[in-house]
Amino acid sequence: MENVIKSLPASTPEAAVEQFLGKISEVNPGVSTELIRKAFLFSWEAHSGQRRKSGEPYLVHPVSVAFILAEQKLDAVTIAAGLLHDVLEDTSATREDLAKLFGDDVALLVDGVTKIRALQMNTRKQHQAETYRKMLLSMAKDLRVIIIKFADRVHNLRTLNYLEPAKIKAIATETLDIYSPLALRLGMAKIMCELEDLAFKHLHPEEYKEIVSKVVADRVDREAIIEAFTVPLRANLEADGITATISGRPKHFYSIYNKMKKRGKPYEEIFDVLAIRIIVNTVRDCYCVLGIIHSLWVPVQDRFKDYISAPKSNGYRSLHTTVAGNHGNVIEMQIRTWEMNKTAEDGVAAHWLYKNGERASTEASRDDKALAWLRNIIEWQEHLTDSAEFYEFFKVDLFDTEVFIFTPKGNLITLPKGATVLDFAFAVHTQLGVHCIGAKVNGQVEPVDTELESGQTVEILHLDSKSPTADMLRYAKTPKARSAIHHWLRNAERRESVDLGKKILWHAYDKLGAHTTFGDHVPELLQYLGISNAERLYELVGRGDLTESRVMKYFLSRKIKRRHTPSKMVSDIVKTITGQRTQGIPIGGQSNLMVRFAECCNPIPGDEIVGFLTRGRGISVHRADCRHAKLFENDAERKVEVNWDAGEQKKHYIAINISATDRPGLLYEVARTFADQGANVSNGAQRAFNGKADLSFQIEITNLSQLKQIFRQLQKIKGIDNVDRVKDYISYPRDIRDEIQEYGNI
Repeated sequence: MENVIKSLPASTPEAAVEQFLGKISEVNPGVSTELIRKAFLFSWEAHSGQRRKSGEPYLVHPVSVAFILAEQKLDAVTIAAGLLHDVLEDTSATREDLAKLFGDDVALLVDGVTKIRALQMNTRKQHQAETYRKMLLSMAKDLRVIIIKFADRVHNLRTLNYLEPAKIKAIATETLDIYSPLALRLGMAKIMCELEDLAFKHLHPEEYKEIVSKVVADRVDREAIIEAFTVPLRANLEADGITATISGRPKHFYSIYNKMKKRGKPYEEIFDVLAIRIIVNTVRDCYCVLGIIHSLWVPVQDRFKDYISAPKSNGYRSLHTTVAGNHGNVIEMQIRTWEMNKTAEDGVAAHWLYKNGERASTEASRDDKALAWLRNIIEWQEHLTDSAEFYEFFKVDLFDTEVFIFTPKGNLITLPKGATVLDFAFAVHTQLGVHCIGAKVNGQVEPVDTELESGQTVEILHLDSKSPTADMLRYAKTPKARSAIHHWLRNAERRESVDLGKKILWHAYDKLGAHTTFGDHVPELLQYLGISNAERLYELVGRGDLTESRVMKYFLSRKIKRRHTPSKMVSDIVKTITGQRTQGIPIGGQSNLMVRFAECCNPIPGDEIVGFLTRGRGISVHRADCRHAKLFENDAERKVEVNWDAGEQKKHYIAINISATDRPGLLYEVARTFADQGANVSNGAQRAFNGKADLSFQIEITNLSQLKQIFRQLQKIKGIDNVDRVKDYISYPRDIRDEIQEYGNI
């Protein structure tokens, strides 16, 4: 192949394509070459005159990518797409051109591999995230997209030294962050090892050279160690009539480097750098081999893994055991069948493209567990609109450390290490996660944030009345759970906005005294405002994006007929007798929809309050005497009439300061007063100087009456001179800063 690449600059297209096809046929006998020939000549013409950073003709890159694909025994469509994978990005060719000349399959593959150029991204990370998102969706249509992408990345890494250092570091880092774990997720171990070793070589060249030199220097000793294990093992297998192929090898360089770094030890003190692979014909033979190994050597505790009975989420199946030899040598044994070995090395390429020698469907079948992870990630990414969030979730979900959890019926659920009860609930069913309140873990009731371990049986406990909160995001570790919670919260906020908008508009309309209902005017009102439906109208008003005064202008301009009302005097008499009061939007209790109590003044039930509609945060409620409320009081469009709801009482935080003469027992008596009055202390501080004491507390109460009673009791304590409620915080919380900024005051 090297001769073909070197001859490209001086060769004619016809001569070069014949040489190329000859090499392709050597590594991939029987593959159809007509489509590959056509793609080679098109790529030759499309990239004519282009050169790589190395000075070579650009065609060297697509030709090399195509050859890597041919070595993996991939089909003509995939190899042709490898030859064409850069033409959409780097030439004037279009997807339509490719579909017309090479068919829809080739066009789909090339488009899936192509980076996004049309989208305007604010940051490189956003650009990467959207590229990965597109790549995932393309993979769902045809898995060969990612196989081509891996081949592209492998060749780029092989020739990375021609780029500037910053670019080299970025590409190598991205490879370790995204591409190598993605290859592992898809079971492509050979590709993963090469990606990691090449990236390692560029990121840590000195450490790479050191490990390579030591592995090479240890070759004789390594072969002696492998021989010491394989000779007795082979003899015992033959005695039991088990046919097996046994081979030994060192682990790849980046894996050794990670062991050294994780354990903080030099190469000479890392003993488990060798692995012996035993390949047999049947699953029964795998377990027989395991028994023979354990009879010959002492197994290392906690280093046995049965991935045959519990396969990894990428379809990987094998038995792993680590044993200690007679001279203290430690070695890992991997036992698998030939079919398992093919899947372990080539992953989706083996599992999807060729089964039993026949071509299989390239679509992600819903019945195949090997790509359950891909289906899940495609499902949860639909709920993530933020590119940075998607990027981080994608990176976290790629890493292959897993735990295996059982449902009460014995079904196996695979989750990433560190997953919680809440993650398990969402993995079983989204609705189960939404209403999860805890679980029985091996029969023991545990909260939602309990971290799970392999082998546990988990039964989810749920209540239909339970709904997700933002706090639940702290306990959700998997992207599926986090995206489902985000999705629910966004919908819940939208529902709150709709309900709040209804209250605002219906209340404002009622004040007009019209003899018709608000609903009678909705169709014409929507047309007047240019809004598609009533729910959207309510949402805009509830979010503060549309003011009630603008909506009311519609009715005022049409001079809506007013209903007959009794005289003000009669109305006032009735209200006095019945105890009624003018009703604004109720605040507190169960009707607290899209309401934020301003932290600058901490209003509590009983305080006189005013409400202001804020953009995207609903109603902000302030005490009437709050100095920040005065900033907004002349804005009639945003001012909302509010009053305290007489229903269920909620807890509210307020801050108080106490000045007193210092004496023993003072703090105890103050704390006891809070407890006697049912006030919870969430924070407190005391300072004493020259016989005087200043005490500050944040307490949790329900209403103003309770606060007044607390004040009366505190003032009875010996030595207390003054008790004050803190009216304003010195450092404004984010919500009040945002409100003030809306009005241009800061």
